[in-house]
Amino acid sequence: MKKVLFSLLLLGAMSVFSSKAYADCQAVYGGGQTCTTYNFTIEKLVQIPNGSNFVDNLSINDPKYSPSQTINYELVVRNTGSNTINTLNITDNFPQYINFVSGNGSYDANSKTLTFTVNNLGAGQSQTYNLQAKTADSKTVPVGITCVVNNANATDTNGNNATTSSQACIQNSTAVLPVITTVKTTPATGPEMIPLALLFPGAMGGLFLRKKSKKTLSEGGEK
Repeated sequence: MKKVLFSLLLLGAMSVFSSKAYADCQAVYGGGQTCTTYNFTIEKLVQIPNGSNFVDNLSINDPKYSPSQTINYELVVRNTGSNTINTLNITDNFPQYINFVSGNGSYDANSKTLTFTVNNLGAGQSQTYNLQAKTADSKTVPVGITCVVNNANATDTNGNNATTSSQACIQNSTAVLPVITTVKTTPATGPEMIPLALLFPGAMGGLFLRKKSKKTLSEGGEK
């Protein structure tokens, strides 16, 4: 009983950690069935900013992308088994602040999901797909360093799948400075200035009478 239980636990552990996917099983004449085993992997790689090499991930300590910069990816699908895989459905989900530009397949802008199909992937073969995206502009990406993860998935016709992820970081150093505007004002010329304007003729008249009075006194003194 213990030996049977150990075998079941071992089988369960293998099903958790194994990357194998199983195809349709065919009935064997006389009883029983035989199943074809598929092994496949998927890997998402990101290009180093301003470089040519592709890596699995770019951490916060690695070179960073800038806003509105082109970012290149590679999606690699491998058949690691001994049988041809007839169909693999690929789903690639682009994260926030990374916008899809071009690549194989059909892109849904609402869900930010790229989908396409790999057909007849032979034993030991791999396919590499080049994808191009662009980081969001400086008004959209938060100021500072923002790291985002891109997830992709490969699924065969039986629902068996393999997943991958790739991280890249965006550094937005754009600081929005306040705009200071200097406004020069001129004295008001509205209704409140009318009383002052009316006082001007009176002041001029008074000055004229004062000068005339001084002249009359001066003439009287000469007599």
